[in-house]
Amino acid sequence: MASFETALRALNAMKEDGVIADYAVAGGMAQGFWVEAIATYDLDVLVALPQAEGIIVSLVPIYEWAKRHGYSTLAEHVVIGEIPVQFLVSPGPLTDEAIERAATLRFGDMDIRVVRPEYLIAMYLHGSARTRQRRERAAVLRDEGNIDASLLGDLMARFHLEF
Repeated sequence: MASFETALRALNAMKEDGVIADYAVAGGMAQGFWVEAIATYDLDVLVALPQAEGIIVSLVPIYEWAKRHGYSTLAEHVVIGEIPVQFLVSPGPLTDEAIERAATLRFGDMDIRVVRPEYLIAMYLHGSARTRQRRERAAVLRDEGNIDASLLGDLMARFHLEF
């Protein structure tokens, strides 16, 4: 767990340094906080970037921060504590809200931000993310997780989602 903890500390440091405005652990790692963990290759992190001028979104500040702190890159990942971390800029309203409403959980001696299970379900069922594997993950979260059915129903209706 030391590698995962190192990666989480780096996320908090990026936020403190103003490189990212906010973040939320997403994907398989987030799912492991709510139901039985699943195998995953990397740590997916949804990020909100500080306000920038123009419409072009750049991850350059994240990669520059990582380089200054001695972290390497591997394709689109930053390798932190032996964990490949993929930074995913929020692509729209659903993920913006998922970051904003992320749960603050305790991990070791630090607070971390994790996408709530209702938002994970919605993200798994949304648009091009809706694959067979993700529909199965959504069903596991719905059936085995401690979810807020009212919130999930609201997300399903507002974003026109279905299982």
